[in-house]
Amino acid sequence: MEFGYSGYYIIGEIVTCWGAFLICVNTILSYALYDRRQRFFLYAAASTFLASFFNIISAYNIEHYTEHSHFICMFITSIYFFFLLVCPFIMTSYVCDMALQSKKKKKVFNIILGIVQSLYFIFVIINTKTGWIFSFDDKLGYIRGPAKNITYILSMAYGLVIVGTVIIQRRFLARRIFWVFIIYPFISIYFVAIQFFFPKILLTGVASFTSILFAYMTIQSYTMEINLKTGLMTESRLRRRIAMQRHDGVLFVMTIDNINMIQSCLDVLELNQMYLHLGEIFMANFPRNGYILTMNRLAAIGRNMAEVQQKSKKVLSDIKKLSTDINSVIPIPIESYSSAIQFSKDSKDYDSMMDLINSMLVKAKASQLKNLQICDESVFVDRERKRYIYRILKRELNLESQQFQVWYQPIYSISGKQFEYMEALSRLRGTELGDIPPQEFVQVAENRGLIEMLGFVSFEKVCKFISDNRDTVKAVSINFSVYQMMNPKVVDNVLDTIKRFSLSPSNIVMEITESIFIDNYELVMKHMLELAQAGVKFYLDDFGTGYSNLTNVISLPFSTIKMDRSLVLAMEEGQKGVSLFFDLVSTFKGVGFKILVEGVETNNQNYLVERAGVDYIQGFLYSRPLPPDECVELLKRTVNGGFAPSGAKKTRSSASAKK
Repeated sequence: MEFGYSGYYIIGEIVTCWGAFLICVNTILSYALYDRRQRFFLYAAASTFLASFFNIISAYNIEHYTEHSHFICMFITSIYFFFLLVCPFIMTSYVCDMALQSKKKKKVFNIILGIVQSLYFIFVIINTKTGWIFSFDDKLGYIRGPAKNITYILSMAYGLVIVGTVIIQRRFLARRIFWVFIIYPFISIYFVAIQFFFPKILLTGVASFTSILFAYMTIQSYTMEINLKTGLMTESRLRRRIAMQRHDGVLFVMTIDNINMIQSCLDVLELNQMYLHLGEIFMANFPRNGYILTMNRLAAIGRNMAEVQQKSKKVLSDIKKLSTDINSVIPIPIESYSSAIQFSKDSKDYDSMMDLINSMLVKAKASQLKNLQICDESVFVDRERKRYIYRILKRELNLESQQFQVWYQPIYSISGKQFEYMEALSRLRGTELGDIPPQEFVQVAENRGLIEMLGFVSFEKVCKFISDNRDTVKAVSINFSVYQMMNPKVVDNVLDTIKRFSLSPSNIVMEITESIFIDNYELVMKHMLELAQAGVKFYLDDFGTGYSNLTNVISLPFSTIKMDRSLVLAMEEGQKGVSLFFDLVSTFKGVGFKILVEGVETNNQNYLVERAGVDYIQGFLYSRPLPPDECVELLKRTVNGGFAPSGAKKTRSSASAKK
């Protein structure tokens, strides 16, 4: 069965028409509407469809020239030649757009391409008079002109330009893209050569279509791992890149800290422009090595730390310029923090590296360190120590543990002249790492999801302590974290534990910090009211440390306000501090609150707080935190009001050991 007209075989062109049409439809339905580079495929496929379509009609007219007018044959064949080199021209322009980084160079390159293609169009148009490419004779029919090979020459020229461009600019192209466009022209030339030697086999459309299909499918599969907003590769690609790395490298991560605030102030177009510029900054400084992890976190791979340090400075400088541009729209600067970690080809666990990076970024934000934070040996040591502490906590967070302990700091009553109750403070002692400071293991517990368990185990130990010493200990105050207070079962857990140790709810004082109400007011208030109705008392802890909402203080069931040590220190600095403290005490006592002051270490501080009229004092002047047995002995010795503070220190060097 023949697929053609007489001596012309057109099956290749028919398949090309159908395939090019499908690419056009798929591109229109996917990316063409908003992705400029994907539109290149749409235009290339459309021009290939038209070239193949008119090639088929032209072949029909050539075989039936005597039955058609000279004008129709010339017109149809001229249109075929007109579209014939549009696809190579578009794909060459596409490669230029991808490979060249300078806008000026892109512009010059496209102008040159446009001039060449325009000259060819003119050559096709004037061919109707000159017959240099083709003509029709009443006797001989279709005649090839003296310049008939111009299409082959230009096709090869476009192919050479593509190969030369990607070779020169290879450092700016992903490896897969580079090889696609190295192979691309040779596929086209293969089919053009067949047609050159066998003119009756129509393959000009096939040459363009096969090359487009190869580039389209390869690049499309690659762009599935590209974030279209930034042009950067995705995290999945970064994971594989690190896993396949054959040499040492450096992972660089930058986070945009205030991205939510910026997003809320920019419209969609402005926001997309910002993301595009961020992507361009990373691609310019880390060609083929820029990645996006989340919409506020970017990453890159560098060869060594020195290179990353140098490039990170350039990135920060470029982002500062971008921030200045944004400030013309909104008065919000881009706040960024960055960290880098070196890895070897034999040690490149992605999750472990990101864990370290995250720790460094958190520290950078807390300390407002804008320069690059490098994960050195001390960071690795610190990570291993935290892992060890985590394992210790997992093992020791139980009621029977001898290493996870609860110590107690007595609280002195001014009116009763004795220690009336005490505050519970968690300790981790005698471990493989020695005594671990509270601030260290509490942070590990918070970061590793153990803080709620730590709080409830501490609470159980407190209840057992009260139960074992019910003749001496009236009540104990204990800190409850936001994680505990947000637990839907916190009320049942607390009351069930109290009941299990045969205690009264009045034996328990729950200390809540002000910051717990910032985002969780309704839920925390609900739990507090239920526990207060059962008889549990509440103290507001650390009043004066920053977040103060008097509406919350007054409306919630607090019986006592616990003044932070910073207010005590402020009194020693001048009359303003004294006046402020005295006024606060007077105000709170005037509406029925008791006042507890923590951090009292000197006789002068003690004198000032007593003059202010506080009810309770807690601090090193009276007692440091003590093990359970020692604390009970101290309470027994002072049960009849026989205690008076002495030996007070005159310095401010020590603070109460909290939490």
